[in-house]
Amino acid sequence: MYQVIRTEGEYEPWWFFEDWMDFIVESTEYADFQDAVAAYERAAEKLSTVYPFKKTKEDYLTAYWSAGEIRFCENCDDDVQLYHGLMLLQDRKKLHRE
Repeated sequence: MYQVIRTEGEYEPWWFFEDWMDFIVESTEYADFQDAVAAYERAAEKLSTVYPFKKTKEDYLTAYWSAGEIRFCENCDDDVQLYHGLMLLQDRKKLHRE
């Protein structure tokens, strides 16, 4: 199964830290890869209209943000950028291209 996942948190979606699933705000499953790609592209278009900055690290792992959107990080005792991540995964793992 494929998942299109939106996250919100203090790091970009390609890091996959131990607690990355805690930052999921939306997740949709697709049996077909092309359906998942189409959903990812629709979500990417929508996020691009809301957030002025974006960076794609690998295929289907993109972070969106606004310069002034920060939140307080208790672990680091500082303000950090809030990122809105968009991911297309297979079985909750990043895609591996052949």
